Amino acid sequence: MRESTKFDYEEEILSSQPPVLTPEHEMLNWGRLILDGVPYADIVGARDRPSDQGWFEYWMSRADDYESLGDECVRAAHTLSAGEYFYLAAICVQYAQFLWFDDKRAHGQRRKVELYRKAAPYLKPAAELVELSVDGTPMPMFLRVPEGTGPHPVVVLLGGLESTKEESRLMEDLLLARGMATATFDGPGQGEMFDHRELSSDFERYTSTVIDYLVTRDDLQSDAVGVLGRSLGGNYALKSAACDQRVAACVCWGGFADMDSWDTETPMTMESWRYVSKVKTLDEAQVHVHKALETRDVLDQLTCPTYVLHGMLDEIPSSFLETVREHAVNAPLTIVVEDEGDHCCHNLGPRPRFQMADWLADHLVTTDHSPAKEHADG
Repeated sequence: MRESTKFDYEEEILSSQPPVLTPEHEMLNWGRLILDGVPYADIVGARDRPSDQGWFEYWMSRADDYESLGDECVRAAHTLSAGEYFYLAAICVQYAQFLWFDDKRAHGQRRKVELYRKAAPYLKPAAELVELSVDGTPMPMFLRVPEGTGPHPVVVLLGGLESTKEESRLMEDLLLARGMATATFDGPGQGEMFDHRELSSDFERYTSTVIDYLVTRDDLQSDAVGVLGRSLGGNYALKSAACDQRVAACVCWGGFADMDSWDTETPMTMESWRYVSKVKTLDEAQVHVHKALETRDVLDQLTCPTYVLHGMLDEIPSSFLETVREHAVNAPLTIVVEDEGDHCCHNLGPRPRFQMADWLADHLVTTDHSPAKEHADG
């Protein structure tokens, strides 16, 4: 894969042909990076970096700088700042490596884990590392619990195609501020689990393993467990909630119910599917992914209140919403459609995230659990 350096805006403007998306064009989603905590100045720096500095090298250098600042803060007993710097380092590495499919990816994953583990005890509230396992395979999980008297509701966050447990800190903060604990982990094909298992059709088993642990905690409310999944994680959220009746509320954030839309995927996304499926060809990946991500056979088991967010500018076609309506007949549905939203509505700023967090608080924190009415926002 060719690594691009700078955008050539003049060439794109003067060309009569639509510009070809390079890896960097797909990576530099300003909305996503900013809302996940990447500083604006670093995004501008990535765009304007020297022509002899690659994308991966730029972000890894920024991570090193932030780690050094964090180390200085630890020595000075400025632990809150230390946690922020270590998290910035981890999120820089996330976006250094998340769409490469060579040694950069593996190196970046290891570095990101290292940096987030440095951040974890200094976050407020701290991220507690819990060592779980599935079929003898280690599955580290991070749990963050709000301050104050419990027990607290808890939301399990599910990452997407190239997402990992270290990426969701700012969404966690929104939930924590509303009185909900958060749990994050990597499932098959993701992060620390990738070396052990490819993307698979039983992600819900891993979610249920996390819930098995959460319901044993005295500081967590066992009858108020939610799931929130972003992108591919939205597919996992639907299936996890359908297959585990302990889930009391479900959010499908920019997700989908099946992979009938394979042909609408961008070339880089298709390559991502091939990579996490650990197969050699795109044809093999299509077969594997289509089977692994089918939910229509279980959606009738979904009974908890379920929130679905979809942007009409997403490459995922809105027809999947009809699939949800047709098959999830036993669940109170809240379907929000954003006419100007891109994938996961990252381009709309924090509003969609606030709305999802508030919806989860309404269903998990408050005592009013009346079914939500289905609606669409334009």
